[in-house]
Amino acid sequence: MSTERETFRWSDAYSVNIAVLDAQHRKLIAIVNQLDQALRTGHGGTVVDTVLAQLVNYAFEHFATEESLMKQHQYPGLSTHREHHEEFRERMTEFLEAQRAAKPCVPVSVMLYLEPWLKEHLLKTDQQYSAYLNARGVY
Repeated sequence: MSTERETFRWSDAYSVNIAVLDAQHRKLIAIVNQLDQALRTGHGGTVVDTVLAQLVNYAFEHFATEESLMKQHQYPGLSTHREHHEEFRERMTEFLEAQRAAKPCVPVSVMLYLEPWLKEHLLKTDQQYSAYLNARGVY
């Protein structure tokens, strides 16, 4: 996929300076870009099942990794961060249910949710733990 058409491009601003988490964040960006490209070409409905499955798998893997690191290093904001993750999981469940019920506009609704969530989560929420974990030798 051409980077000129990507909604999101990885930048250092997204980095939490923890290799495993940055790699997972890049994967999330790729999933969002996959949905965006499909929507731009009129194929959102054909990829939404795959995208939702990828997002559910991503949430399971990434959130577990992130929360495990936070717990291991006694990050004081863990409970609040878990709430953000739970909200994401709940929204994915809602989108899956809407897709199973063949409700219209699910792909667009997913994208409208993901765009601001991704920016907020990577640029603000995740940045809150970055320095804390980095100071404890987590890279």
